[in-house]
Amino acid sequence: MQKQFTNSMQTAKAATSPLVKGVFCNYLPVSNLSRSRAWYMEVLGLKPFDRNDSILIMGSGQWIFLLESKDRLNANFTTDNWEGKDFEMFSLTFETENIVGLHKSLLNHGAEVEPITDNGSCGLQFRFKDLDGNRFNVWQN
Repeated sequence: MQKQFTNSMQTAKAATSPLVKGVFCNYLPVSNLSRSRAWYMEVLGLKPFDRNDSILIMGSGQWIFLLESKDRLNANFTTDNWEGKDFEMFSLTFETENIVGLHKSLLNHGAEVEPITDNGSCGLQFRFKDLDGNRFNVWQN
């Protein structure tokens, strides 16, 4: 009887929960793997994965794959559905616990960086671009 109850509880939980838990890997186009890898490690503090030079690991354990692209310069796209017409959308929002330190690191390394904005209950945010023009958002609550 206990096994039947457990199975029905798992089924009920699965029916109300999303079927995906989160994002484990992100894939970014780059023009030069070794140059981008060094930049992401130095500027963002990402850690190398010892079995594959394309993989860098964030503090949360999620992976970023830096892949040399043959046909696409970056992961950005244009939309009218975010902040007005023809908005250049970022592909990822990074979460940080030190937004000022990250902002300073990016500025010190010559990245294209927007000012930090205070969005009230949504927290502090800013946007930046990597060496290949991949645009990102950064958030700290």
